[in-house]
Amino acid sequence: MNYSPYENMGYTLDFLINEYENVFLFSIGHHDIGKKQRTNKITIYEKGKIKKEINLYHLYTSSQFVFTFLPFRSVVNLVQILWHSYKLNKNYGQIDYYFATNGFAAWIGLWVKKLGFAHKTIYWIWDYYPISNKDKAIQAVRWLYWQFEKKTNSSDKLAFHNTRVVDVWKKHGLLPRSYKPLLIAAGTSGTTVKVKGVEKANKKNIRLCFLGVLKKSMGLDYLFDSADLLYKSFPNMVVDIIGPGPDEKYFKNRARKTKLKFRFHGYQSEKNIDRIASSCTIGIAPYMPDPSNVSYYADSAKMKRYISLDLPIIATKIHELADEVEDVRAGVMVHYGNAIELVAAIKKINSNYFMYKKNIVKLNKKFYYKDIYPRMFDFK
Repeated sequence: MNYSPYENMGYTLDFLINEYENVFLFSIGHHDIGKKQRTNKITIYEKGKIKKEINLYHLYTSSQFVFTFLPFRSVVNLVQILWHSYKLNKNYGQIDYYFATNGFAAWIGLWVKKLGFAHKTIYWIWDYYPISNKDKAIQAVRWLYWQFEKKTNSSDKLAFHNTRVVDVWKKHGLLPRSYKPLLIAAGTSGTTVKVKGVEKANKKNIRLCFLGVLKKSMGLDYLFDSADLLYKSFPNMVVDIIGPGPDEKYFKNRARKTKLKFRFHGYQSEKNIDRIASSCTIGIAPYMPDPSNVSYYADSAKMKRYISLDLPIIATKIHELADEVEDVRAGVMVHYGNAIELVAAIKKINSNYFMYKKNIVKLNKKFYYKDIYPRMFDFK
């Protein structure tokens, strides 16, 4: 079970449908991510192929009230997941593993197991939602979420994205101080994604790629705040923005006020993401340095996707992964909001582009998803 559009984050879905004969993907909607992507559905895979899709009820809310109505939507999703887990058991027998990447979803998994619908539960902890937030509605929902999260340490297997999340769990007493965690980072493709019709990157034609959900908390304002200097330094630069999100209109309005060329691609299929991003030269991950932001504690799905596409990276130094990218010279780290550093980072990568390209390929092989995910499902 996962929330849209993260169903295949780190190639987890690819791994599962290739590893197991039957996979039942519960895709749950949270933010409005565009008309092209239908959220709240079950996709049934048999031997790697889609056999059937079942649409679930989706309680739509505007982005303004998404957190206010989240408890109500969660109850609706809980009932639907339990009901369809029962029906899947009737048709396929007991499910071997209930796999979740979200605290509430993992808590539901405990009930799925208790009711006999699943044999084992696996919770892969991607992130932590700090309760403190200036928005009282978000703060209330995060507090409620944490009440469910605290119960998930009784899952049959816990795996963590990084040590930062482990430290939070230990601090809150969910794990003993002596606990040795299973660390499973988000995976990469392992090999360069071959996209038909895409030429080799030309370092003279700079194209930045931003991939992700369009929310202000993702730090995309950094690019617009730096747009004038970027245009002055690289007048032919193009910024490709791939992904939908609740703040898409806000960013499009900002784009109209600058000479720098921004192209918004909205929601795209996996194949189209690879096609668009592979024709870019640099991937950018401008996360905000805010400890109250969930991305502060997560592994960077954005950077892992850039690595999978062999794109050198410019990122703010927020995640543990940022240190490694910088150490092996696969990218350049900058401070959020510093336009001069951003321009300098682009020039630095451009001055030795193929060295950065070579080093990003090495990282891609290191995090190959087929090599690192089996441990998460090994109960021997």
